[in-house]
Amino acid sequence: MSIRFYVSQLVETEKIIPVLKKYDVGLEVVQFAHPYYLDNRDEMVKTYKRELSDLYGAVDLIIHGPYADLCPGARDHEIKRVTALRMNQAYEVAQNLKAKKILYHNGYTPRTYTYIEWKRNVYEYWMEFTKDKDDISIVVENVLDEDYELIEDLMSKVNKDNFSICIDIGHINAYSKIDVFEWIKNLSYKINHIHLHNNYGDKDSHMAIYKGNMNIIKILNTLKNINENITVSLEITDLEELKESLDILVKEGFIKLR
Repeated sequence: MSIRFYVSQLVETEKIIPVLKKYDVGLEVVQFAHPYYLDNRDEMVKTYKRELSDLYGAVDLIIHGPYADLCPGARDHEIKRVTALRMNQAYEVAQNLKAKKILYHNGYTPRTYTYIEWKRNVYEYWMEFTKDKDDISIVVENVLDEDYELIEDLMSKVNKDNFSICIDIGHINAYSKIDVFEWIKNLSYKINHIHLHNNYGDKDSHMAIYKGNMNIIKILNTLKNINENITVSLEITDLEELKESLDILVKEGFIKLR
């Protein structure tokens, strides 16, 4: 089994294209997480296809869905309505771009809801949202989560084949006191996607894989045997650090050059 790697597009398309041409990786598109892009999605999808040029259709795509101000576990039905509106718009974009997967944040902010209420609210939301959506893999990402209880509970209750977990390694290191390897072990049955970046445990820095206090290569070796469909996106903000990280992964045999 081989892990399929992607790069998260945190720079302009013209700057990421040379990376896609050099390394055998897919692309996680983050632009459509922005409400402006969603409001003008038909036009922006056409523009984005033009920007990718001959790479469109040749490079696998994952869509990072909207997250700012959204809350799938809200008790306020109007907040949930807007959350569903934006997430549905992003799902439409994923369909139009023929994306392999779409990613949404779990959306839980610690100590704003009891676990009991959040589990009930978020289950009702995702059961409604995933109804009749079976053509794209939907993955839910941990962000501020201090433990994996809420995501694990959600997965066990929704229990749909195309509904799974994105583990963000950097978020775990910054916000959870539970070891990354324990997260992986206990959620392995539902892990489908990984966000990969490093930090020193003090903040969500999105640094290169060689910076920070996590052994990224050890983590990747642990992930190897979990799921034959697992994908990994390098979510590194600095373009040069991204390239250096990719070079390390080429050297370690995880990625090939085109």
